[in-house]
Amino acid sequence: MKTKHKLFSLFILLVVIITLPLLSPMVFTNATERGAIRHAIYQEGYPYQSYFAILQKKDDVDPQYGQLYDVYWQAWKSETGMTPYVCYSKKIQEKEYKVSCGTAP
Repeated sequence: MKTKHKLFSLFILLVVIITLPLLSPMVFTNATERGAIRHAIYQEGYPYQSYFAILQKKDDVDPQYGQLYDVYWQAWKSETGMTPYVCYSKKIQEKEYKVSCGTAP
């Protein structure tokens, strides 16, 4: 009985891990600031990292670019690996944010 529960739990975990990239565009949209940043990470080709990125909202708000976030995630395509990014998220219309990101100094 315990073995069946363990196998079922492992199967569910496997299904969730496999479906994360498929669900990412539906879960992270440009409707929120954080969702827009995670969607930008997904569009760069990092579907799993879009879920596990650390986003820290800063006090700075730029009138041109929007709200500043420090973003940390595993950029495995990059030579530096886990690269800190700064991302600005600006509301451009109702429930839509535009994101601009770059590497932090």
